[in-house]
Amino acid sequence: MDEWTVESSSHEDSSFRKSRIRLGKLSDALRQIVPSQGDDLFHVQNFIENLKIINKRGELVSLIMNRSQEMVFHRLMESREKQVPARFICCKSRQLGISTLIQAFIFALITRYAYRFALVVANSIEGAQTVFSTAQRFSANLPDSECSFIPASNSRRLEYPAPHYSRLQIDTAANRNLGRGGTFHYVHASEVAFWEHPEEPILAINQCVPQHWDTLVFWESTANGAGNLFHQTWISAERGESDMEPIFLSWREFPEYSLPVAPKENLQLSIEEEAYASRHLLTREQTKWALHTKRNQCHNNWDKFHQEYPVAARLAFVFTGMPWFDQDRLQELLDNTAVSPSAKGYLKFRENSAEPEFVACEQGALDIWKLPRTDMTYSLGMDVGEGVGADYTVIQVLCNETGEVVARYRSNRVRAEIAGIDAYLLGSFYHFGLLGIERNGPGLATLTVCERGMADVQQISGYPNLYYHTFTDRKIPEETRRLGWITNRTTKEAMLSRLAQAFESGGIIIYCQNTLLEMQGLVWDAEKKAFKQSYRSAQSRLSHDDEIMALGIAYEMRMHNWENRFIAGPLPKGGEF
Repeated sequence: MDEWTVESSSHEDSSFRKSRIRLGKLSDALRQIVPSQGDDLFHVQNFIENLKIINKRGELVSLIMNRSQEMVFHRLMESREKQVPARFICCKSRQLGISTLIQAFIFALITRYAYRFALVVANSIEGAQTVFSTAQRFSANLPDSECSFIPASNSRRLEYPAPHYSRLQIDTAANRNLGRGGTFHYVHASEVAFWEHPEEPILAINQCVPQHWDTLVFWESTANGAGNLFHQTWISAERGESDMEPIFLSWREFPEYSLPVAPKENLQLSIEEEAYASRHLLTREQTKWALHTKRNQCHNNWDKFHQEYPVAARLAFVFTGMPWFDQDRLQELLDNTAVSPSAKGYLKFRENSAEPEFVACEQGALDIWKLPRTDMTYSLGMDVGEGVGADYTVIQVLCNETGEVVARYRSNRVRAEIAGIDAYLLGSFYHFGLLGIERNGPGLATLTVCERGMADVQQISGYPNLYYHTFTDRKIPEETRRLGWITNRTTKEAMLSRLAQAFESGGIIIYCQNTLLEMQGLVWDAEKKAFKQSYRSAQSRLSHDDEIMALGIAYEMRMHNWENRFIAGPLPKGGEF
């Protein structure tokens, strides 16, 4: 939230100059399309760059935008050109001047337009006042030519008198009455990732801002771990699942974040540091700055450095614990492989037949990426939820030959017995592939239906290819078979270890975005020796690992098929073929 800027110089690089050229062209286009509106937006830039701030040297100077500020300003102007409500979430590195820019932009709008109301929300009153002091300084140093009204100001509000009436006020995220009974056109939510309980204030903000093109909701924050509302909203914005538009600002794009390197200077990089510099195409000057900052300002800790100065958005959200699955491969699949299903719906029995029939339906629980093929075999894993409105029941379908997850069933609107019918239908649809069902808790009811059928569903007489867990009974020195997959602490860790190894080696290909996000959030807490899920569903805001468990069981079924592929029956006594 520091007020500062970088003065323009002859050393501006080409991308910075291009940003200014784009802004000029955009302003020209606006004037041609909507003369009055374009004129206003054209003058907003000049208005902002005549506002006064205090720079790092303690001098009162004009706000000449730096590159990061230019990038954000360009996005703000674009949204107004399109005449759509402006909704942004900005994940940023430290001290880029974004809070200052948003305050300047909002101050320009409430000064130029009558009857506009703006709100600044921060985690604490001190944080809100720090941001608000920027607007107060703008007002105190505003030339008479820019405004004929003198706003009244106190510690929490800046308000123009009649007939203008526009105002800017501050509040905290802890205020239970935030936004109640009022309408705001522009809202600046500062450091949202650090709000203690962000769901309620964000809900209040969403209700008090109209869905009109001349409105703005701008979240800005450095990251503060994974799994919180800021992280989940960022993921949704990246995936295009919400109205929020993502803006990521890397430290690498900021010219000041570099240190001079002598011609023969040896930076003495570790293997990890060299890999970081190479992967992100850093110059020697940027590399020196990054290492100096990590070692001296971030306790020589990569996680802290990535959180405060991320070079890529995914690095900003530090997980508490060790990510269980390869994060680079997960991101690669999320960026390049994850796609919407080719078909969505449900399965039902054909009339007077035990054969399944697919019915397309947008509300269906079944997502299909690839239909069954006669030359392929399949394995299915099922994690059974508690029932209606509780955890999800998930079935993952894995192609044995290709390792592709070709279909996924996911619902928390079915009871365990009905889920058994759906499991039978899905298994029969994919050539009666080996079906492993977790037997813990409600899974027993599902297993009973799949093994014995249901009296009122005549088409089900028992699934012919159910998985049985084989173990040696200590009381009776012989092998015992028990229906279903048994999940306990030992089997879960072993199963997920094998799944992680197969995933890292490329043995499994996943098209489902939600499955990948669950995998991205699964971490191992070494201190508690337990798994923890940091990803929360965008819909329920709850953490789930149902899709991971179902996928793990499906992979175990695939391995079971592979191990038994040459064995037609039990071995003769003595182990001879």
